[in-house]
Amino acid sequence: LFELFHEFLLLVKLQGTCLYPEFYLLYLFFQESWAFFRAFSAVNRLFLLMYLFYLVYLFCYILIQLFSFFFKLFDRRSLFIPVFTQVFCGIYKRKLIIVVGGYDVANMPEYNYGAFTSKFRGWCVRYSLRNADYLLPNNPRLIDYTNAYAFSEPRKGGIRHFVPRIKGTIIVIYNGYKTAFWTYDEELPKENIALTVAYVNDYRFYKLKGIDDFIEVARQIPDYKFVIIGLSEMKAKEFEKSIPENLTLISEMDQEELLGFYQKAKVFCLFSVTEGMPNVLCEAMLCNCIPVCSDVTFMPEIVGDAGFVNKRKEINEMKDNVKKAFEAGEELGIKARTRIVENYSIKRREKELLQLIDSIPNL
Repeated sequence: LFELFHEFLLLVKLQGTCLYPEFYLLYLFFQESWAFFRAFSAVNRLFLLMYLFYLVYLFCYILIQLFSFFFKLFDRRSLFIPVFTQVFCGIYKRKLIIVVGGYDVANMPEYNYGAFTSKFRGWCVRYSLRNADYLLPNNPRLIDYTNAYAFSEPRKGGIRHFVPRIKGTIIVIYNGYKTAFWTYDEELPKENIALTVAYVNDYRFYKLKGIDDFIEVARQIPDYKFVIIGLSEMKAKEFEKSIPENLTLISEMDQEELLGFYQKAKVFCLFSVTEGMPNVLCEAMLCNCIPVCSDVTFMPEIVGDAGFVNKRKEINEMKDNVKKAFEAGEELGIKARTRIVENYSIKRREKELLQLIDSIPNL
């Protein structure tokens, strides 16, 4: 290989008087390195190779550490990239649109949740939201809200709370759902199952999503079956001393499998202490599940008169509402689906986004 490379570089040098000088310099470097290496004895060559191997190892270690640092720095939730995007939009005279979710305008240090739990991340988010041309929250509560569900003192949140001086325009465009896919099965009767869905990979999300409350409600209502999707039994045992016998734990699954559980369950519970516009709640309602949710941000408006809302983070209230949902007729599940179809379809979101894009000059 060395000889072939040598001949190739000589050919390059001859044809065009070294048209590619960087190749020739590389060849000279290899030639001098090989001569330097051959000057050592066999033992010294071995030590030299070990030393070079150590240098490569050290270089890779430093590279991994730097990659890890910058990965955290450029975390997708930090909105650090939109800061640069804002600069480029200013240079090229383009408009910047930011879609705002619940995490982006929350600060819950006791749960280590929210963009504003970090000063640096909060600065990035504040700068991005203040200088964007259009802000698209997925529900009106994200503009300004008060969360009194799980706290002794109500918590403020929302765009206006964290970024009072905004240069751009706020336009609410709701999340959209595939109503043809998320649907009920007329031939599959509903079973007395209370279902909740949340990807729980650590104790923080275990508390945030109200999984601890769901398990306690299952423990106090032994006559009904409860199912958690997104939490493995091994992970649950890290958080709970015992799992009630009427509770089934299932790890994550694809949408086709999840659809089957939505279609079987009569009740869907979401006891989160914070949310934006939760997809799982809307998907379950499209499958005629009767919802029981927390009084947090936009969830009460999603549910409306088609389900039950827990005003406070109290087990007795949750238990009573779950019982009411089990005792309710099937017409309440039909009403739940109708609310999502009429207000939050994917076609509506697509139409509103296209209208916005068409109305913006120099996008």
